[in-house]
Amino acid sequence: MPFVHGERPPERPAEGWERWFSTIAMALFLGMMGAEIIRDYQPAKLAAVFIPLFWMPLVALHEAGHAVVARLCGWEVERVVVGFGKLLKAFRVRGIDVQLRQVPIEGYVLPYPKDLRSPRLKNTLIYCGGPAAEALPILVAYLALGGDVLLARSESVGIIAVQSLCVSAAIGLVFTLVPHTTTTGGGKSWSDGMGILMSWRLPDSYFRRMAER
Repeated sequence: MPFVHGERPPERPAEGWERWFSTIAMALFLGMMGAEIIRDYQPAKLAAVFIPLFWMPLVALHEAGHAVVARLCGWEVERVVVGFGKLLKAFRVRGIDVQLRQVPIEGYVLPYPKDLRSPRLKNTLIYCGGPAAEALPILVAYLALGGDVLLARSESVGIIAVQSLCVSAAIGLVFTLVPHTTTTGGGKSWSDGMGILMSWRLPDSYFRRMAER
């Protein structure tokens, strides 16, 4: 879930039990999927592995979409974070702090306006940037293969991988475009759908505080 409005989310490392839980849960999941695939192997079963494997790259693509649109709108981007929990790797891309964290199932972006020209429109476009980027693989796959191939059962591992990528992207789109609010230790964050709706209701003072950073 992107966190693209002005409040700063909490920065805390994962607790020991969180690290163990995520590691054990992932190991169990992969073990069960591997056992099921080996037993009575069929290529279609590979989708159960491909779909979660594509999740982290899609989260990264999603957050990059927010960051790119923010830059195109003339906003500063302080940070792009993929995942939560323990910090695995940090680096900078064109002056933006990028962090990869232990549990890569969501992320957020911290952009700030440089001025107060059309802030609601730009805020809306920034929220739209993530879903647009995540929808891109679906569009490319549709143009390259056609709807008949994407929706048909296949024995080709390559086609199954592309279908799984599209399914993973579609799940992410549904999750992020359904308007909802998540409460964390740092306050409330919006899904993209909620952010798109709420951007037009934000007062001038909200953007003024952001621009004063």
